[in-house]
Amino acid sequence: MPYAIVQQIFDQQCVTCHDPGADLILQDGVSWNNLVNHAAPAAESCGGILVVPGDSSASYLFQKLSSSSPCSGLQMPRGELGSEPLPGCVIALIATWIEEGAPGSVNGGG
Repeated sequence: MPYAIVQQIFDQQCVTCHDPGADLILQDGVSWNNLVNHAAPAAESCGGILVVPGDSSASYLFQKLSSSSPCSGLQMPRGELGSEPLPGCVIALIATWIEEGAPGSVNGGG
């Protein structure tokens, strides 16, 4: 799974909130480095590693996207009135990327 597809999901669904100034920046060029083998932001009380290459179930990002009741906060992404979960097929794309080792893009990781 090319990282460009994952970044496109972030661009369409996440960067409105996850921009410079946020605890986690998911903009193109920095998102991969901010996710892979990187600790969850301190505000997330249960913490963990955001993306554990090869293990989506251990990846906090996957938990926040796929669980209707994650261990901290709300399911992502959030809208004006609460969680607005991604379609299952989109969550599956992110899981596949993680399971395949969370490869970065050819331009150096996101």
